[in-house]
Amino acid sequence: MMNENLLRELFENNYSYEYYKVESPIEEILLNHLVKFLHKQCEVIVQYPISTISGNFRADIILRKGDKVVVVECDGEEHHTLDRDEWYDEWRDALILIQKKAQVIYRVKGTDIQNNIYKVFAIIYSYDEDLFNKEYADRIEKFEIEGNWYKKQVNNDYYSASGRVIPSMVEVKRKELQKDFDSFWYKYILYSLLYPNKNIYDLIDEMSLKYYESKELIQKINNKHPKLNLKNEKQLLTLFNKS
Repeated sequence: MMNENLLRELFENNYSYEYYKVESPIEEILLNHLVKFLHKQCEVIVQYPISTISGNFRADIILRKGDKVVVVECDGEEHHTLDRDEWYDEWRDALILIQKKAQVIYRVKGTDIQNNIYKVFAIIYSYDEDLFNKEYADRIEKFEIEGNWYKKQVNNDYYSASGRVIPSMVEVKRKELQKDFDSFWYKYILYSLLYPNKNIYDLIDEMSLKYYESKELIQKINNKHPKLNLKNEKQLLTLFNKS
């Protein structure tokens, strides 16, 4: 006898997202492949609005399962040609994490989405297995992952036409609040608190013109808000915790 419950479950495994919101070919490629492997309780949201103290943003892709929110940013080369753009992304990611708008942020290069997408998925699956349908995701080939702080890499060496080995790596940036926050990211948050009406590009200019150490920033913030009594930058990690 046919298992009708299983058949219904198989039909329910189709993932839908607001296709018209997809803004680039690399987002479309990633989504069309990724949804095949996701847990049926994992919600996919495209161009998700996020508000922070230093501006409002839209995440390319949100994966949400229960209370867990994971951002996936598809970084095309045309958007990241300057150090200033990478600085902007770091600052924005720090704000999103510290304000608990997401627990994890992934940044994936467009070239790897086009050419090495299953190595990208292997990295994401190894760290956030709970977002995936294990039965399907276990079919993704496993690779040895090298970790250097928040940069996760998989070997992708290839041969040239002459037979020479060309060294190459697939790199995915994975940022998590408790594990990856460093002293410089704290400074981003402190500058945002000191100048709450400035956007990130203005804050980058401000930091370039007036560079303060964390202690100086905390003192200035406390002078501006005497009742705050901020002692050190690590107290920022306790912000927005659910009671």
